Amino acid sequence: MGTKSKTVHLPEELLKVVERKVRTEKINESAAIRHLLSLGAEDYAIELFKNGKITLNEAAELAGKSLREMIDSLHEHGVRGNLRMDQQKKALKFVREKTNQS
Repeated sequence: MGTKSKTVHLPEELLKVVERKVRTEKINESAAIRHLLSLGAEDYAIELFKNGKITLNEAAELAGKSLREMIDSLHEHGVRGNLRMDQQKKALKFVREKTNQS
């Protein structure tokens, strides 16, 4: 994962959060901002997935997590799968066909 430099203007309220993270965790400002952004990205991905706007793979990619980590994060946030009944039936049919072929 490469990095790019960006200039942003942050409201005072967010700067206070960054400053607190810097003080309490003894990290530099850039690291604090990156960590807080990643938390926000994960929350955003969870919200999109929860509302059926993106797939699990897309959520994991947005959050910068593996599929297993994303499933764990969704579970921790009380988010269940967003498959429709017809999708679940199709998946079950596929599994049955594959197991009958073996």
